[in-house]
Amino acid sequence: MKDDKNEILRKFGAYVKQLRNDKGMTMLDIEVITGITESSVSKIENGKKNPALTTIIKLAQGLSIAPSKLLSLFDK
Repeated sequence: MKDDKNEILRKFGAYVKQLRNDKGMTMLDIEVITGITESSVSKIENGKKNPALTTIIKLAQGLSIAPSKLLSLFDK
Protein backbone atom coordinates (compact mmCIF):
# COMPACT_ATOMS: atom_id res chain seq x y z
CA MET A 1 0.00 0.00 0.00
CA LYS A 2 2.90 2.37 0.69
CA ASP A 3 3.98 2.17 -2.96
CA ASP A 4 0.44 3.11 -3.98
CA LYS A 5 0.53 6.16 -1.71
CA ASN A 6 3.90 7.26 -3.05
CA GLU A 7 2.72 6.82 -6.64
CA ILE A 8 -0.45 8.85 -5.94
CA LEU A 9 1.60 11.65 -4.38
CA ARG A 10 4.05 11.60 -7.28
CA LYS A 11 1.29 11.78 -9.89
CA PHE A 12 -0.55 14.52 -8.03
CA GLY A 13 2.62 16.58 -7.64
CA ALA A 14 3.56 16.22 -11.29
CA TYR A 15 0.06 17.36 -12.27
CA VAL A 16 0.24 20.41 -9.99
CA LYS A 17 3.61 21.30 -11.50
CA GLN A 18 2.28 20.87 -15.05
CA LEU A 19 -0.72 23.11 -14.33
CA ARG A 20 1.49 25.73 -12.67
CA ASN A 21 3.95 25.73 -15.56
CA ASP A 22 1.13 25.86 -18.13
CA LYS A 23 -0.04 29.07 -16.44
CA GLY A 24 3.49 30.50 -16.48
CA MET A 25 3.62 30.67 -12.70
CA THR A 26 6.56 30.12 -10.37
CA MET A 27 6.44 28.44 -6.99
CA LEU A 28 6.99 31.89 -5.51
CA ASP A 29 3.88 33.13 -7.34
CA ILE A 30 1.90 30.35 -5.68
CA GLU A 31 3.35 31.24 -2.28
CA VAL A 32 2.40 34.91 -2.65
CA ILE A 33 -1.14 34.10 -3.79
CA THR A 34 -1.92 31.23 -1.42
CA GLY A 35 0.38 31.53 1.58
CA ILE A 36 1.69 28.00 0.92
CA THR A 37 5.45 28.26 1.26
CA GLU A 38 7.63 27.74 -1.78
CA SER A 39 9.27 24.85 0.08
CA SER A 40 5.90 23.17 0.64
CA VAL A 41 4.91 23.67 -3.00
CA SER A 42 8.20 22.04 -4.03
CA LYS A 43 7.62 19.07 -1.71
CA ILE A 44 4.08 18.63 -3.04
CA GLU A 45 5.23 18.83 -6.66
CA ASN A 46 7.96 16.27 -6.01
CA GLY A 47 5.60 13.84 -4.27
CA LYS A 48 7.36 14.28 -0.92
CA LYS A 49 4.42 15.82 0.95
CA ASN A 50 0.83 14.68 1.35
CA PRO A 51 -1.20 17.91 1.15
CA ALA A 52 -4.20 18.48 3.40
CA LEU A 53 -7.59 19.12 1.84
CA THR A 54 -7.30 22.79 2.76
CA THR A 55 -3.96 22.96 0.94
CA ILE A 56 -5.46 21.35 -2.17
CA ILE A 57 -8.23 23.96 -2.14
CA LYS A 58 -5.69 26.79 -1.72
CA LEU A 59 -3.59 25.39 -4.59
CA ALA A 60 -6.66 25.29 -6.82
CA GLN A 61 -7.55 28.86 -5.93
CA GLY A 62 -3.97 29.96 -6.61
CA LEU A 63 -4.08 28.26 -10.00
CA SER A 64 -7.57 29.70 -10.71
CA ILE A 65 -9.08 26.26 -11.23
CA ALA A 66 -11.75 24.18 -9.53
CA PRO A 67 -10.41 21.90 -6.77
CA SER A 68 -12.01 19.00 -8.63
CA LYS A 69 -9.65 19.63 -11.57
CA LEU A 70 -6.66 18.93 -9.33
CA LEU A 71 -8.12 15.53 -8.49
CA SER A 72 -9.46 14.79 -11.98
CA LEU A 73 -6.36 12.83 -12.92
CA PHE A 74 -7.60 10.09 -10.60
CA ASP A 75 -11.02 9.82 -12.28
CA LYS A 76 -11.57 6.41 -13.74
